[in-house]
Amino acid sequence: MSVWLRRQIALPEHLPLPMNAAARLSAAFCADVVRRHRDGLTMTENALFLGVTPTHLTQACKAATGKTAADLLTERVLYAARIALLETSVPVQDVARFLGFGSAAYFTRFIQQHTKMTPTALRRSRASDAGAVRS
Repeated sequence: MSVWLRRQIALPEHLPLPMNAAARLSAAFCADVVRRHRDGLTMTENALFLGVTPTHLTQACKAATGKTAADLLTERVLYAARIALLETSVPVQDVARFLGFGSAAYFTRFIQQHTKMTPTALRRSRASDAGAVRS
């Protein structure tokens, strides 16, 4: 029985599909973004670091994930910003600097564009949510 099971598992239809070039490039980009999202690198700078053009990186990410490289980068930075704002009391300008933004004003515009709230309002929304849960 165990021999049969091993043979079944080894059949080609049970093996994972090999990653194509787009998926490999997208995975490399995502790994780099996770490691260096605080460096303030643009999508173009990330593409150059990977040795490809920004257009090629965007097309590969779109094919592999359904999202552009810029979208993936934005989502990661936004995630880190939300964590910093909602789970710490670090001043907004320090969060902006930590995430690689040139100024607190640019960070505020970034947060407003993606959440429809200022960083301070986003932080307060968490506090009001916590108060509602306790009530």
